[in-house]
Amino acid sequence: METTKVFQLSALSQNDAGAADGNTILCEITKITNGSLRTGSFPVNKEVPLPTPPGQNSSGPTPTWFLQPDGAISETSFELQISCPTDKNYPTTSITVKASDVEKWAAISYNDRDNQIYQNGEYGIFGFAQEGPNGLIYTITAGVLNPQLQG
Repeated sequence: METTKVFQLSALSQNDAGAADGNTILCEITKITNGSLRTGSFPVNKEVPLPTPPGQNSSGPTPTWFLQPDGAISETSFELQISCPTDKNYPTTSITVKASDVEKWAAISYNDRDNQIYQNGEYGIFGFAQEGPNGLIYTITAGVLNPQLQG
């Protein structure tokens, strides 16, 4: 019996100096498309703090959502917002992550790929795609001062 592949999204904060107060950077999943969340996923339609450093010093686990597709995994997606309510200068950023894009990005050889940069400069946000044994994995990192392309 073949197991259904899952589209996993994780979000964390790097908390670089000058990139807002990382302990107050929040992520909210506002919509999932063509699937349902598996048990163990963080909540949707609720702001979740992004821990720094993730999983260390009692910061708690990295917020992660596991989307089980209704059909083809390539037709699933997450919509999310990254915000920092304690920093009035931090721009709220809306991001849509489509599994079809993650499949393309993950297929590129590690040494040839670029990170997907959603916000440059002082309040940087980037994403990294990979394919794991159980499906697609996409990790968003916020709180990055001037994110760079991979390589």
